[in-house]
Amino acid sequence: MFKQSVGELATRPHIVAADATVTQAADVMTREGVSCLAAVRGARVVGFLTETALIRHLDVDLDPDTSIQEYLSRPTGGIPRDMAVQEAVRVMLDRRERHLPVMDLGGSLLGLVTEKELVDALAVDFMVENAVCSDLMRTDALVLAPERPVRDALALMRSKSADCVLVVAEGRPKGIFSERDATSKIMGRPERLPEPIADHMTGPVISVPLEAMVYKVIQFMRQKGVRRVAVVAADGTLAGLLSQREILAYARRMG
Repeated sequence: MFKQSVGELATRPHIVAADATVTQAADVMTREGVSCLAAVRGARVVGFLTETALIRHLDVDLDPDTSIQEYLSRPTGGIPRDMAVQEAVRVMLDRRERHLPVMDLGGSLLGLVTEKELVDALAVDFMVENAVCSDLMRTDALVLAPERPVRDALALMRSKSADCVLVVAEGRPKGIFSERDATSKIMGRPERLPEPIADHMTGPVISVPLEAMVYKVIQFMRQKGVRRVAVVAADGTLAGLLSQREILAYARRMG
């Protein structure tokens, strides 16, 4: 496996004030295109806020004016900057997290490494592996019809601990509703919860064929700025879903 350390991949986290509201934090996530924020009080990082933490409560008990403090994960469990990529993959999967804080030699926060950085770093390894999408994809992706309400999508994502739902009509993927869609389009707008998911999905969904080489899909995902793609059969019907998480899980077996 290509040898690289997480210190080479870590990016400076986007920050939000620890006393910000969930709506203010969601605005930052949307503007910056990120799924994790470092909450700061003064110059000190007091926790991390993820899209997942917000979306799990969005249609249940999340007041848009609520402080983010009760949804923060504490800044513990950092990884050293010299940790190899393959070890970071193992740690991320074991913890079931999408972001890992990277610490410098003095124990201070250097930055974050996310699924995206790890997947990008693995592109060369997948070029050697010759894996195709059908080897990695999950076939149990969550699907809903376009007319189903947003509330149903959020409830399904919460019950299955999923970060997206594919919107499918006549067996073909028409769009995707993800945590990013919920953060940018639904947060602070409870009147949209009963509206059809088709009104707020991202579409058309980016699709790749079953036989697509994974290293090319990684490059394609990077180019398009997406975390997941629908995998389709020759007739255009949905065959599965390939996300950064499945790529990392396969890479762990490779290592």
